[in-house]
Amino acid sequence: MKNRKINIFAALTLGLMIAFAGCKKDDGGVRKSVVIKDVPVVSTSIESTGSQAIDLLNLAGFSGKFKVSLYFPGATPPDKVDIVVRKNGSNANVKVMKKDVTTLPYSLTVTSADIAALFGVAVALGDTYDFAPDLYVGVNKYEAFPATGLGNGPGIIAFPLYSDYARFAAICAYDPAIYEGDFVVVSDAFGDFTPGEIVKFTKISNSSFSFINPYVTSPLPIIVNINTLNNQATIAKQKVGNAFTWQLAYTNPNMAVSAGAASVVAPCSKTITLAIAYTVDQGSFGTYTLVLKKK
Repeated sequence: MKNRKINIFAALTLGLMIAFAGCKKDDGGVRKSVVIKDVPVVSTSIESTGSQAIDLLNLAGFSGKFKVSLYFPGATPPDKVDIVVRKNGSNANVKVMKKDVTTLPYSLTVTSADIAALFGVAVALGDTYDFAPDLYVGVNKYEAFPATGLGNGPGIIAFPLYSDYARFAAICAYDPAIYEGDFVVVSDAFGDFTPGEIVKFTKISNSSFSFINPYVTSPLPIIVNINTLNNQATIAKQKVGNAFTWQLAYTNPNMAVSAGAASVVAPCSKTITLAIAYTVDQGSFGTYTLVLKKK
């Protein structure tokens, strides 16, 4: 793993050389053979006035509110949208919540009873429900969660304040007493930590804790913040040391975790999943997932 990370910049440079080698100076910005269809960019976000997650201990109290709106104000909207919901991340398990919405922005409130009626089974611990619009433009339909390929939203997920779907997860409430002490590494896609390795969590507050990456020189505490309304975990971009011990040429390593469904604590199973973006002075390595479980 270390060799692949060390060579990542060389591989990127080679890829760019190959890409440019395949271009002609008269290609222009877009080749004439490419047909571009204008698909509206629609964002779906949870509203702060409603529930942020489904509390299994209070199913009847869940009132999830989300809004579907044009990301670019003044842009041409789709002719209509159907609001659909995907269960547990499976594009094979998608139901229609609301058909033929013709005015955006559009807000919708859902309950656990609504969700149970759609899928024919009660909400269970660990379930996730993703709400997003299918877009209709002329004779074309652009699905949020197609059976194959990418949906209509992921192309601009890095844009500020953009959300391609609103996710409500069925969770156990966050318990800060769980997230301190020894945790066992389940997996680390980046390759710093080894499965079975022990990482110590130190409580900072009732919604934050820290840990150390020992594979950097002069390590600094990595602070993890928890949104106790939905159990999502974030790390504000921060320096974690002076250099990686496995390659001292990579200086000032930083880690960051953005808010989203990919980074969460699961108090019932005493686990945490972090989708961590790694950067150094020399560039970015990308995002890799770290999973740990309480010992």
